[in-house]
Amino acid sequence: MKKIAIVGLLLVAAWTTGCMPTFVGQVKSNVSAGNEIVLTPELKTLLVETPKPKIVIRVQNPPANVTEAEKFNSYINQIEKVFIQNGYIVRDRALLENLMRSGNLDYKSIKDKIDTDLIIDILGLEFDIPNPVKTFFNETTQKEEPFATPLNFVDCLKAKLECRLTIVDKGQLGGLMTIFASRCDSENLQIIVNGYRQQMAWKSDFAGIMYPALNAPFSSEEIKKAYTGLLTNFLIGQLQGKQ
Repeated sequence: MKKIAIVGLLLVAAWTTGCMPTFVGQVKSNVSAGNEIVLTPELKTLLVETPKPKIVIRVQNPPANVTEAEKFNSYINQIEKVFIQNGYIVRDRALLENLMRSGNLDYKSIKDKIDTDLIIDILGLEFDIPNPVKTFFNETTQKEEPFATPLNFVDCLKAKLECRLTIVDKGQLGGLMTIFASRCDSENLQIIVNGYRQQMAWKSDFAGIMYPALNAPFSSEEIKKAYTGLLTNFLIGQLQGKQ
């Protein structure tokens, strides 16, 4: 009798789930609202006079772990690549590293020996920062709607780029930027939500199984490099006054 009762309950649950209406929706986290952009008047003047200044990237505290250092270096290469693709002259950062090792840290030496206008210090580049979003845009009702409980959410994980810009010929801080991105904002990631708004699944790979929560991580090196490029393009947009 117990086995029959359990089977009966499972059949009822399956029938209820199958009959329950579902909605297609999207989650947008608007992480760019948290961007912090500070540019000094001196840097703004430089960018008017020299719209595409010569740059060099500097990383003062790379990861100590060899594997992580190799990955991080590939992200820095991606940043340099995007600047080059946008028409900037990018100086070899190894030249700056050698100057720093030799103790020639004054900006006149940097200007004379490297011939650069801006040093862009990469202070931090992080992926998969938690960012739970508890509402979704219901494409049926055309409204933003909450999920049913605090346990129901989509974690639109964030990528963050922090950098400092130094005007070389003045030896002066020119700006600080903290820039965010998420896959939820940049990609068309649709979800299927059940009628109670307590279960959900990604539409792209829905196979009948739903979950109380989802996440959108930067799940591969390819994706991380792509978003490093996206963050860099936003940085360049700030320098060009386009954002």
